[in-house]
Amino acid sequence: MRFGWASHLVLLYAGPSLGSSDIRGLDPALAARYVATADNHFTCLDGSQQIPFARVNDDYCDCADGSDEPGTAACSNGTFYCANLGHIPGRLSSRRVNDGVCDYDVCCDGSDEWDSGATCPDKCAELGAQHRRAESERRLVQGAGEERLRELIAGAQGLRQTKREELELKRTQLAALEHEFAAAEALKADLEEQQRAREAADTTTLQALTDEYLADIVRLRKQLARELHVLRAQRDALILLLRSVRADHNPEFNDAAVAAAVSEYTKFIDAYPYIEAAALAYADEDSAARAQRELEMDRDNAESDDGSLQACINAVEIADNERRTVHDDIAMFFGWLDALRLGYNQNYHDLAVKAAVVGLADFEKARDREQADLDAQQAEADVKALRERLDIVKPLLSAVVPAEHADESEHADESAPAESDDLDKRVADARSAFWDAQTAKSQLSNEVSNLRELLEEKDLGPHDMYLSLKNECYSLDSGEYTYEVCLLDRAAQIENRNGARQNLGSFTGFGENGVHTVLQYRHGAKCWNGPERSMTVEFECAEEIKLLSVKEPEKCEYHAVMSGPFACALPASEPESALEPESAAEPESEPEHVHIHDEL
Repeated sequence: MRFGWASHLVLLYAGPSLGSSDIRGLDPALAARYVATADNHFTCLDGSQQIPFARVNDDYCDCADGSDEPGTAACSNGTFYCANLGHIPGRLSSRRVNDGVCDYDVCCDGSDEWDSGATCPDKCAELGAQHRRAESERRLVQGAGEERLRELIAGAQGLRQTKREELELKRTQLAALEHEFAAAEALKADLEEQQRAREAADTTTLQALTDEYLADIVRLRKQLARELHVLRAQRDALILLLRSVRADHNPEFNDAAVAAAVSEYTKFIDAYPYIEAAALAYADEDSAARAQRELEMDRDNAESDDGSLQACINAVEIADNERRTVHDDIAMFFGWLDALRLGYNQNYHDLAVKAAVVGLADFEKARDREQADLDAQQAEADVKALRERLDIVKPLLSAVVPAEHADESEHADESAPAESDDLDKRVADARSAFWDAQTAKSQLSNEVSNLRELLEEKDLGPHDMYLSLKNECYSLDSGEYTYEVCLLDRAAQIENRNGARQNLGSFTGFGENGVHTVLQYRHGAKCWNGPERSMTVEFECAEEIKLLSVKEPEKCEYHAVMSGPFACALPASEPESALEPESAAEPESEPEHVHIHDEL
């Protein structure tokens, strides 16, 4: 029945004296469309039909768009307007009108429950005051952030100019260095040519020794090189096993055997970090890549060592020394792992330790096969005989240079040996100067390249707002970990217990569609049975730059929130050139959609 609620509704007379302001729940912005036609009808806002004006707010839904019932719950798609005097007007779904619930989040004046029997006192004065205080605080934060952003942008202009000047200066210096390098290279080449000419005049004894012994010494060097390839790979394999135990074992088990192995390995690597770095450099190398690398090493060694008897002997002695050292390292590493294997508590389900034990068994099998192959190669090459030849030629070679001078002394003046020594010294000095010039040129060239990339290629945000703080780092201690974010550079997770660092990625760009308030860090350290670590950083507007929070919504995918001026905006009307902060700013006006009733 259309007027079943008539006793509870304030039915409106649709005559000419009725004003749209008398219609309950009507948005003032739509008042002009709620005026009766000449024949006292109302046109639905979607234009679909006309109804008698008396049927507006009669608790029956006539219009398909619900526009005839702004003050009742009759139309599920209608909208009820709350004036909320003293606060922000609200718009509530008609379904929530007179439902017995005080919807203070939208209608702080309680006007939506005008006929439900619910008691909803007007709280707009209180909520409006709270909102205005919060808005004032927000504006203060926003204003301070915008001011800081202005300063960063203004500073970036001067910094960019300074870096342009620095780039030009370094380019000039680089051009001068390239001339110095060319001169040093030419002098080195000239002196080396003189040295080679002198060496070409060596006695027939030196040539005879070379002809007789060089081929055998080369065979010995190559055999040692093959053995070293195998030994280095064995040492790397043991290093990776120990490193995995140190990095991934469960310290909560407090296993003494595991702790001993980790302690010994840690002391060794702290003293010789480059050994672990070398092992890690080739950790993911397959057999084909390894074979190619070793082939290139052999080719390089052959070029540098096999053309000279003395150089080849030196290479053999160096290889022998390294072989002994690597043998000792292998024995030491194997001993630690073997003690771990024999002593660890097998009742503990420590996957890292168990994997190391299995890896050690595989290592033993591979080592035995490789040793058998090496023994066969040494027997075929008759290494024992080659070493006897080495012992014979070394004292003979050491006597060659004095004998050569003695043969020439009858026809040469007494300054000849001094001149020879002087040439060697000048060659050494020229080489040193050449390497110094090359290092300086390479370093300056890198600096020029980095500056050029920064100024000409790198996206530093609107108006270069990140320029002055690029590479600056900010951290957050979360208890177990400390997180570190370096702007436009890298991100890391640092374990507070032992200082171990995990790379969470390097800066790869801003957010989608060029959102410069989002920084993306990708290609970090790979998770155990997971993806590469990554981090996305989102900024919220504030004056101070701080790392506020870090979460891990997905495995090894981190989301960080930072405060800072980068998320603040300059007034839209301000031209790009107006970057300097003004001495005094006009007070901000209230946004147009916020209706503050001053009479309250």
